[in-house]
This record gives sequence, C-alpha cells and structure tokens, in this order.
Amino acid sequence: MANLKVRFALNKGRRGAPLSKLGKIAEQAEKFLRALAADSDVETRPGEWLAVNFQNGSVEYDAEFQGNVTAADQQIFSRNLELLADFDPENEGLNVPIKPATVLEYARIGSLIDPDETINIGIYPAHGRAKPRWRTITYSKTATIRKLVETPLPSYGSIQGILHAWFKEAKQPHFQIRELGTDALVRCYYPPALYSDVVQAVEERTTVLMISGSMLFDRATHAAIELRADRIERMRMLSGAEFEQFFGSAPDFTGGLSTEDYLDSLNEDA
Repeated sequence: MANLKVRFALNKGRRGAPLSKLGKIAEQAEKFLRALAADSDVETRPGEWLAVNFQNGSVEYDAEFQGNVTAADQQIFSRNLELLADFDPENEGLNVPIKPATVLEYARIGSLIDPDETINIGIYPAHGRAKPRWRTITYSKTATIRKLVETPLPSYGSIQGILHAWFKEAKQPHFQIRELGTDALVRCYYPPALYSDVVQAVEERTTVLMISGSMLFDRATHAAIELRADRIERMRMLSGAEFEQFFGSAPDFTGGLSTEDYLDSLNEDA
C-alpha cells in the first residue's frame, strides 16, 4: 500500500509564522487536499490529514493522509498536484483533469499570504523516492487563477423551475426561479415586454416556467447564477387526478408481459 502526503514550507528563510495566519493556511490546505484527493478517486474526511515531520526555523511539515491508498491512487494524486502547481494562468487555459472547484480551493491558499510572501509546496513522487519536488505558491499567481475560475462563463440556454420571489420595483426588475433539477435559486432579469408573462406566472402557485436567454454559469459549480430572459413559457403542473390518467393509457406497451414481468426483463437486460 501507499500513502498520500504533501510537504509545506511557510516563511522560508524567516523565523516561525504568525499563529493566526498559520491556522488559516492549514485549514485551507486541508480543504484543498481533500478536494484533490476526491478528484483522484480517494475519499477523505475532515481530520484525516495530519501534520507530521516538523522542521525548525521556518514552518515546514508534511500533510499526510491517515489512510492507505493504492500505488495507482498515489501516482494520480501526485500527477494532478504537479499539473496544478505548474499551471500557468497567463498562458494556458484551464485544461487540467481537476475540477474547477478544486482549482479554486488551491488558489485560495495564496489569498492568505502577503504579496511579498510565498508558500513552498513539496510534491512527493510515486515509486518511493524520499525527496519532494518543490513548487511555489505566490499571491499574484493564485490571484490570477482565482479570477480565471471565478469569472462567470457566458452562454445561452434555458432553465425550468417555479417562480420563488419577484422584485418588480427593483432598479432592474427581476425574479428568482427555483430550478427543478437542482433546487437552486437563479436570478432572472426580464425586459418590460415580458412583464405580462411574469404576472401570469404568479397567478398559479405551481406554474412551471421555461425561461430562455443569455446566461452566466459559475465555472466552479457548473450552475447557472444569472439569466437575462428573452422568452418565458408557462407549463401547468398536472393534478393528481390528471397524473393518474397516465396509468393504463397504453395497455399494449408491454406486449404480452405483465408490468412486473416487463420491469424484471428491463433489469435483467441492464
């Protein structure tokens, strides 16, 4: 079996580190390491990363996962960490096999240091070699990465949901839609021409809306955060009685099989 560990060196060449800053960096480092481990198909929980092998002078230690992993998991973890540490946001696109949310957790480590400070991160290679390969986390580089990840992605599309709240007297009139698929709230701006559509949408509490327009997506969560509507369509939800009418409406759908036998055959094919 193998293990996962990363070496951190803070305030290199200086004496110690402020406790308040050290605590925040350690907490954020654990969030990042847990996210990176999950991207490498290793599930970890809070408290399973332990700081060990301290060195005097500047603050230097290993962050080590207290669990066994396979050599393949360790190799994937080290490779992903090296790809991220070597990522150049000025000249590269975010084309790495790591979730944008994980990239953001990494970049947030750099927000906890001063512009003239650095954090050295030692990447232990697979195959048992003892010495880590050192990379540097800087304030300026991680600020560029945060801007890249946090800048919403423009797109065009549709969302489906139920109107949650309406702010018709706001400077920019809008409403919040609770998306059916994710239960998330999305802010939707609308032009005066669509005012009557919004009015009709609030007449019936369960009216489902299909809203289309220019959208902004959060790169880290892949969720819509804003939509500027150019079309609103209403779809009334079925009543319980109307839903029941679907049962038995296609008696020949299963051929000569009963519904139970038909479902069993589907499960067997799967």
